[in-house]
Amino acid sequence: MYRYSLYGLIVDSNTEFPQLLGCDEQGDANITIDINNENSLKEKYNSLLEKGCIHHFTEHGVWFHNHAGDFLVETIGDKTRMICEKNDDTDIGIARSFLMGNCIALAMTQRKKIVLHGSTLRMGDKTVLVCGDSGTGKSTTAMALIDKGALLMADDISVIDIDHDGTAYAYPAFPEQKLCRDAVVSRGLNVDKLRYIDEERDKFSYLRNDIFVNEKQKVDCMISLHLSSSRQGEAESDNGVMINEIDGGEKVNAITNRFFLDWLYGYELSLEPAEMMKCVALAAQINVFDVTRTRGIDTKEKLVNELIKRI
Repeated sequence: MYRYSLYGLIVDSNTEFPQLLGCDEQGDANITIDINNENSLKEKYNSLLEKGCIHHFTEHGVWFHNHAGDFLVETIGDKTRMICEKNDDTDIGIARSFLMGNCIALAMTQRKKIVLHGSTLRMGDKTVLVCGDSGTGKSTTAMALIDKGALLMADDISVIDIDHDGTAYAYPAFPEQKLCRDAVVSRGLNVDKLRYIDEERDKFSYLRNDIFVNEKQKVDCMISLHLSSSRQGEAESDNGVMINEIDGGEKVNAITNRFFLDWLYGYELSLEPAEMMKCVALAAQINVFDVTRTRGIDTKEKLVNELIKRI
């Protein structure tokens, strides 16, 4: 059995996760991970699969099926179990990727955390969330900020919770960035020395232990990225970048619009009043910058320099 720390919790796994940080804490784990080749989940939910259903809400969680196998994430009280029954031909790295992606996002959501689609960075004495949908440039922006001296707390999935004193804290994930092949090549990294993690989107694991912050930090700022297909108007006149600081209720909307599992809301997953209050508390404590980039224009340098000035 392997033991790790993840988002401030203790994780026990029957399979090694090279990207996670080991944990020496004693006591029961908050999360258990089981990767196996059994077919109990497939048999249990076969009738749903035959009807074309690939996910189902159980009493305490969610089952879902994809090309890698069957997954179950359930939380009761302070205990979460994550099961992956992978297909025989599924690479263990792909199974790990799904468990540290949708599965851990489900687990954190079940535990009533704020789970956002984006990176958490530490810039000087500020903690910054860089959020956006796939393709908006959040990974590129995060990497550019790291090149300017920022430190890494989380890549792709940011987890925030409100402490007992009302303060919003971001929690550390693990010291890994997922880079596409183009980013690996452009940075002069050796592809052969990186772990391949995503067959669908051609990505690699880039371990960043040297710049990782492994302690929770008060959240100060959120950057919400958008991509515009238009090359007309204000965005183009400003070299392809528009940055607006937003306030009031728009800040809450910006947070809820960046939920990692936004595609599940509207099914049986709903935003409960207590969770909404956490979003309101987070919004009240941070600056939120709405950023629109124009497609086809290289905005990286200008955007990063402007963000550094404002943060």
